Amino acid sequence: MKFAFLIHPLSDSTDSALAFDPEGQLRQVWGTRPLPAIQVLQRLVQQRGTNARDATIAGRAGELRSQGPELAVELGSLAFPGGQLADGRIYQIPLQPHQFIEEPDRALELLDQALDMATAWGAELVGLGSLTGIIGGRGAHLAERNLCAVTTGNSLTTYAALQNVFRVCEEFDLDLTRQTVAIVGVPGSIASCVAALLAPHVGRLLLVGRRASKVAQRLAGELGAEFFTGLDEVLTEANLFITATSSGGCLNPDLLTPGSIVVDVGVPTDVQDSNLQRDDVLILTGGLARLPESVDRESTFLWFHDGVIPSCLGETMVLALEGRAENYSLGRELSPDQVQGIGGVARRLGFDFSGLRSHGYPVTSTQLTAFRKALIRQSISTAGNRSDAVLQTGSKNGQPADERLSRKAAKTKKAENARRRYERHINPVLAALADDSGLIPTFVRGTGTTLIRDDEERFLDLVAGFGSLNLGHNHPRIVAAIQNTLSDQPAGFTPSAIHPLAAELAERLVALAPDGLDMTTFVNSGAEAVEAALKLARASTGRKAFLSCRGSFHGKTFGALSVTGNAEYQKLFHPLVPEAEQVLPGDAEQLERQLRSRRFAAFLIEPVQAEGGMHVFPDGYLRCAERLCRETETLLILDEVQTGLGRTGQMFAADTFGICPDVMTLAKSLSGGLIPIGAMLCRRDLWLSAYGSLERFTLHSSTFAGGPLACAAGLETLAVLVDEQLPENACRLGGLLQERLARLCERHSCVKEARGVGLLFGLEFHPLPNRTLQHWHGLSPDSSTRYVTENMDRTLSTMPALYMQRVLLDQHRIYAQTARSQPLVLRIEPPLTVTEEELERLLDALDQACEGFEYALSLTDEVIGRTAVGRHEASQRTS
Repeated sequence: MKFAFLIHPLSDSTDSALAFDPEGQLRQVWGTRPLPAIQVLQRLVQQRGTNARDATIAGRAGELRSQGPELAVELGSLAFPGGQLADGRIYQIPLQPHQFIEEPDRALELLDQALDMATAWGAELVGLGSLTGIIGGRGAHLAERNLCAVTTGNSLTTYAALQNVFRVCEEFDLDLTRQTVAIVGVPGSIASCVAALLAPHVGRLLLVGRRASKVAQRLAGELGAEFFTGLDEVLTEANLFITATSSGGCLNPDLLTPGSIVVDVGVPTDVQDSNLQRDDVLILTGGLARLPESVDRESTFLWFHDGVIPSCLGETMVLALEGRAENYSLGRELSPDQVQGIGGVARRLGFDFSGLRSHGYPVTSTQLTAFRKALIRQSISTAGNRSDAVLQTGSKNGQPADERLSRKAAKTKKAENARRRYERHINPVLAALADDSGLIPTFVRGTGTTLIRDDEERFLDLVAGFGSLNLGHNHPRIVAAIQNTLSDQPAGFTPSAIHPLAAELAERLVALAPDGLDMTTFVNSGAEAVEAALKLARASTGRKAFLSCRGSFHGKTFGALSVTGNAEYQKLFHPLVPEAEQVLPGDAEQLERQLRSRRFAAFLIEPVQAEGGMHVFPDGYLRCAERLCRETETLLILDEVQTGLGRTGQMFAADTFGICPDVMTLAKSLSGGLIPIGAMLCRRDLWLSAYGSLERFTLHSSTFAGGPLACAAGLETLAVLVDEQLPENACRLGGLLQERLARLCERHSCVKEARGVGLLFGLEFHPLPNRTLQHWHGLSPDSSTRYVTENMDRTLSTMPALYMQRVLLDQHRIYAQTARSQPLVLRIEPPLTVTEEELERLLDALDQACEGFEYALSLTDEVIGRTAVGRHEASQRTS
């Protein structure tokens, strides 16, 4: 169906904006190619005087009076995701807002002319925008006098305004049943319908109109609302405003009470311009809708606003897409049923009403955060007064209090909001990757080896918190131990006191640890355990330097980062702790040369470099390192943060590889994955040398280390590891994994190597071939892309591992991650409670994923090769 939409200029310059880039030159480069965009922008600015529509302000009113309606924008053929089609045009009436009020007869005459132009083109439906929908009984006059159907679009505008209200309530956890809401513009059709639909759900409703007409007073009586003819008193009473007048400029934002929110639906806008910048009020542009992403936006109008349109135009589109050439939203009274109906259809077609905009621009995270801070400050400073209600919660999305969300629904809502909260306040890069890659899901629950999304989709966990979940998620015995300890009301964090649970856990750890490790220092994380070990080494040996391996990972606090063998992690934070050096992993000769210098307090090493790519040292290397450390009086610090507690097939990797370190660090899974706790274990003589005096025994401590709940969880974790024979399970299944992964490497050319021990394996893939990378760059629209995007080639080369990660997640419901330092390595690190059946499921999935990737890569290579040389099957057969 063909449709038309009638607009008018809001100022002397708005119509010129639509004609600024008539040939679409700027649209082709804007947002993607900045340097060409600058050139086009400069050229268009230079040419601005040549456009006949870009008239000067002087004499503009007289010029407009002499003109008739004209075609302003070709929307073209709009194709929606469901297959619906509609052709649209926008016609402009040459009157500014005040002229519609001052010259209604002239306005009606021009509107009739515009409808004639639209019907001559073939439009079966015409929508009215802004003041074109006010003159003549809100569209009723035009509907009577013309052959085509007419709509003001006010129903969908009302619906969009309500969605703005509900969305802002959701954003700030506002309970509408406790808010004082003012609706400005009664008895206008939009304001009156918004009032009727909101009345049952608000605490107090205030209606504002220019005069106390019978219609306005009757509406107030029916809705149980209070009516006002001025805004002065209302500004101090209400905290949420919806304005929908036809005159515009009625509200001075400088007079708003802190914590006020305004949803401005007026066109022209009801909120006046102000030079006062305020973080404590939020002005929202109401009544907007966003087209589905798939809808073509080649039209200047749609492109300029990035697919965001006034909902009056949206209603016209919706009716046209549905093939409904019918009069809609006419007259002063709107039907609530029609409002909800057209809103539902719009959503089904893919229109989005969730975005918050202020003065037409997207509301930024910074703005929302600043306003939230203002709300909290206002609530604290005026507790018990009106503004205190701003922070009252209890219902979401404008639903009444007696229909509050169930606990399950509340969890679902939290999951839905988690991404934007994460982006706003924790890590915007990770949140953006979650959107772009689809590799970062939101999990709401976990049990055993299973992770669960809010939609109840279940995934096999192949990551196990990078070794933090050796017992799986929420092991029932660990949960019970924590609950029981809480019921005993243990003493909380009491520094310089003796903690029974900490003492018991230390004794149990020492009993299980390798020979010689007698003393325990509790910490909160693996990095803290490494920090404690470094301090102990310097204090007990008198030496200052540290030696570690390249490719190692020991943590990201300053000391731990200094001995981490990854320059990418370190480069932004220099200078680091001095005298921290690295050797090549597995090079016994280099290690001996360094240690013979007797400069080093300690040699730190992970039994398996997990983060570094799941590298296992050559046979005998760790025992050689132990011997050299003994001979050179260098402490051997074994970092078992990830390998400890059963991961490598025995309780500790020290047992697996047959060594006895001087110091050992633990963390991650020590509490069964529920409460942070770590530990440094060391020889008694080292601890006494460092801290064994009244002056020194408190030189290393941590407020939260060795807390009762963490220690209770740690004790039960050790018991579960022994009782359920989880190290033995890791050893048995590790053998199966090693055998099957070796077969996978033989079967698939995309796999380079599988390596690991126990249930700590890495599957390394070959990088993307250079010829494929070259083809990628050849398709780039801007040759500068590869140079301005940091590490682009490295990122592209890791596509095989990312592909595997994505296929495992989407097709097989297996959650996997790559090694951060070696992104071509897929980590295989499930909980130690994993079953043989679950591992078979993983191995089958990997086999299918490798087969699919190799097929796609060979096919792509074939297509690229044929295209490059112009070959095809027929020419091959005849040659």
